[in-house]
Amino acid sequence: MRNFSLLAAVAIVACAHQSATVPEPVAAATPEAAPEIAPSAAPEAAAAAPAIAAAPATIQPVAPAAAAIPAERRAVQSANAPKVIGPYSHAIQVPAGRVVFLSGQIAVDPVKDRLIAGDVVKQTERVMQNLKAVLDAAGASFDEVVKTTIFLTDLADFAKVNGVYGRYFRNAPPARATVQVTALSRGARVAIEGVAVKSGAASTGPARVAVQSSQAPRAIGPYSQAIDVAAGSFVFVSGQIPVDPASGELVQGDIVAQTERVMENLKAVLAASGASFDDVVKTNLYLADMGDFTKINETYGRYFQKTPPARATLQMAALPRGARIEIECVAVTGGSARAGAVQSAQAPAVAGAYSQGIGVTPVSFLFVSGQIPLDPATGQPVPGDVSVQTERVMENLKAVLEAGGASFDKVVKTTIFVADIADVAKINETYGRYFPKAPPARATVQVGALPRGARVEIDCVAAL
Repeated sequence: MRNFSLLAAVAIVACAHQSATVPEPVAAATPEAAPEIAPSAAPEAAAAAPAIAAAPATIQPVAPAAAAIPAERRAVQSANAPKVIGPYSHAIQVPAGRVVFLSGQIAVDPVKDRLIAGDVVKQTERVMQNLKAVLDAAGASFDEVVKTTIFLTDLADFAKVNGVYGRYFRNAPPARATVQVTALSRGARVAIEGVAVKSGAASTGPARVAVQSSQAPRAIGPYSQAIDVAAGSFVFVSGQIPVDPASGELVQGDIVAQTERVMENLKAVLAASGASFDDVVKTNLYLADMGDFTKINETYGRYFQKTPPARATLQMAALPRGARIEIECVAVTGGSARAGAVQSAQAPAVAGAYSQGIGVTPVSFLFVSGQIPLDPATGQPVPGDVSVQTERVMENLKAVLEAGGASFDKVVKTTIFVADIADVAKINETYGRYFPKAPPARATVQVGALPRGARVEIDCVAAL
């Protein structure tokens, strides 16, 4: 049976693929050290365009977690990182402190509590130092980081950011996603979040192993195609764009051809780690145009013959190399397994190739797909301001969490997508009421647009 720390790790992150010449998009998150801004996401409670799963999957109820390993949840705070402002924690450790979920960091000086002066190189250095402070407080290091997400306001900065970022990873670098966002809080040019899995004292082998496949575009830069946690537990797959592995060039064709290439690239990396699409528990789909969603869903759905994973679909400001789609994922392997799909009649009905939530055993984790403010009874967006919309989103999440045997007290990480960063204060007031104890790690991002005119969308991961 695999090490439970791996399971925990998988639950927190979605896979992402990246290259120095082919950066990969991801849901932008502004560091929780200050208000954040990022790209758009299409809540999986209802996609902006009708979702069509080409191969209907047999949805199985989530299995009882009778043999689940309890996941102890602990908040991490560091005096050497920018102070927390709002309902989030610098990081959350679980289980037994082995897995560390890091909130996003921007280039804020912890002493002066303001964005540092300087170019993107100096800002990246400050971000990495802020992350280091939180890792230190959690008893971890960059050598134990398995996944990161880099948010840039300009992909032209990527080479410079990469130069600084790469110096912090002496061994196999983590899986990674890089995306261009519309804006970051306080005018920052870069923000980074991550997940680390600490090596156990009794460990006899490497806690993390880099996965490489010649059938997928080669990694160019400080990242790995995927990271296998504890060599046989969870696999974090870096985001893939439609690059032909043989030529290294973007494939020709429409969105269907591009989606097919992306899925084949992911399939190759999963196979190299001993996994398959049947083992995937969470995906993130990054689109250049939400209008492509229906065609993407048709192709994507054919790869999931069984219960489809939890999912978030996001419209980005831009994707690397002019790609129209990028996908990242997380899969379970070895002794871990998908416990099944979680379904709640109290949350908006599933419409497409995804599940409201996916459970993972033996360490019980629950990945919850993004929710927008849809009324479960009518399937329509609720009327009202952003406070009313946030309340509906939180109630939808609560329904899925409860159906999976969890609660907000068990949530370890959330991502908040907003249509307008100016709404964050009001969103925080409502959101914060659902976390009476230590709030989870978090990233908040401003997106270009949300499905069905929503102003807020939230997804989460819980550790039971």
